[in-house]
Amino acid sequence: MQNEDDDKLNKLLARRGSIAERTKIAKELDDNRLQIAAPYSPQAKEELEKRRHERLLAAATGTIPEGTGTKHVTPGRGASEEITYVDTGRIDELRNLTTHNFDLAKLIRLCEELNICYNHECYLAVAMLTRAIVDHIPPVFGASTFSQVVNNCKGKSLKDSMKNLNNSLRAIADSHLHVHIRKKEVLPNRTQVSFSADLDVLLAEVVRLLK
Repeated sequence: MQNEDDDKLNKLLARRGSIAERTKIAKELDDNRLQIAAPYSPQAKEELEKRRHERLLAAATGTIPEGTGTKHVTPGRGASEEITYVDTGRIDELRNLTTHNFDLAKLIRLCEELNICYNHECYLAVAMLTRAIVDHIPPVFGASTFSQVVNNCKGKSLKDSMKNLNNSLRAIADSHLHVHIRKKEVLPNRTQVSFSADLDVLLAEVVRLLK
């Protein structure tokens, strides 16, 4: 089966066969091979984008198209647990907190939507939602801005993680939020928006403070 799929990919990359035949091959390939073929084959790129769009639509209703390699999404509980940006256990910790000073409903929902977007490769939304979380939580730390949170952090490791969110994450998110349309664009990928570990450190600190 592996050799057969490799032959199909080689056929796509070499652009052999009719458009109809290449389109059929693209539909039969898995997402990883489509990702490889996309820069060389319009049919592969079109099929990959179609699958991403279908997944995003399905996530809103809690059902994932068959054959996509992802699990069922439960509405209100975030993305499938197969690929997550925010650890589902951390979200459960937030959900189980009892606090009279802060309503965590929006923070929890931001985390759930972040997982949905990450699982369905919506990396522009991932950058924007991660920044939204960072801007949402300063009052938990007794601050009005995240820069104040960073300045008041105790401990080098915690401060380094918060600095990374405040500097690198914010710069990347701003570039996608505020840069005007240009003649040519390069879209973000999973590597560019990988702030999951630093975000978990931040959320863990929120849990600690509100226990």
